[in-house]
Amino acid sequence: MTDTYILAQNFEYVEPKTIEEAVHFLKVYGDRAKVVAGGTDLLVEMKMDKLHPDCLINIKRIPALRYLIEEKGLRIGTLTPFRELEKSKIVQERYTALFEAAQSVSSVQIKQMGTLGGNLCHASPAADSAPPLIALGAKVKTIDGKKERVFPLEEFFIGPGKSVLSPQELMVEVQVPENSGRVGSAFLKIGRVSADLSKVSVAVVIERERDLCRDIRIALGAVAKIPLRLKRAEEILRGKKFGEGLVTQTSLQASEEIQPIDDVRSTAWYRREVSKVLVREAVNLAWQRA
Repeated sequence: MTDTYILAQNFEYVEPKTIEEAVHFLKVYGDRAKVVAGGTDLLVEMKMDKLHPDCLINIKRIPALRYLIEEKGLRIGTLTPFRELEKSKIVQERYTALFEAAQSVSSVQIKQMGTLGGNLCHASPAADSAPPLIALGAKVKTIDGKKERVFPLEEFFIGPGKSVLSPQELMVEVQVPENSGRVGSAFLKIGRVSADLSKVSVAVVIERERDLCRDIRIALGAVAKIPLRLKRAEEILRGKKFGEGLVTQTSLQASEEIQPIDDVRSTAWYRREVSKVLVREAVNLAWQRA
């Protein structure tokens, strides 16, 4: 039986102090290495004998990766812990869905250790930060050697535990665009207990113009192989007068657009049913906040 309290594997361990050093080690070790940020996911999987890296690259001591800057939106270093997002007044007031996702993360201890970049790079379909960031139109910045690229977070995930990052590539920043106009957002999730991964999570961002839903973005977690943006559901409300009938249609379309599965946390049937309720509640909440 696996002892989840002991890390019994043999591996090399390095602690780069700069982004350049981290990228160098990634180039040296390639897919034989794993990057440690907070370790709240990676170390658990190693203790459970699911992962066997030859090298751990601990980037926790790179100060250049930990920041939260308001600059034409938000620039968030990938080492920024959830606790800092939860405590930020800017995030709470202007990017409420992201604040609520940070607030929902397990315990204070996990929020203090777990990082935004680690949560995204673990590429879990149930990652709490993914739906609000996708709904907010976030992009990620990565570095591979001397090359940089910036692309939508929506394009980052390709499967459970898999992303578009190459073995030599490091995510360094998450960029959230500035809100314009009357924008409201909301994040809701349901799990088995308060400190558990979600069975279903929903994030909604709405731009409102009087009684018109000028724009809307809806993203769900734990309902498909990747965090999923529901573009067909969005079209039901986009550009139309807001009303309960359209909200109901949107929630029904959302339940048809997802691809849930049965697993240890829930059933596909339950996820489909509860998604209707959560989408409806999140849409109404985001509308009120806008």
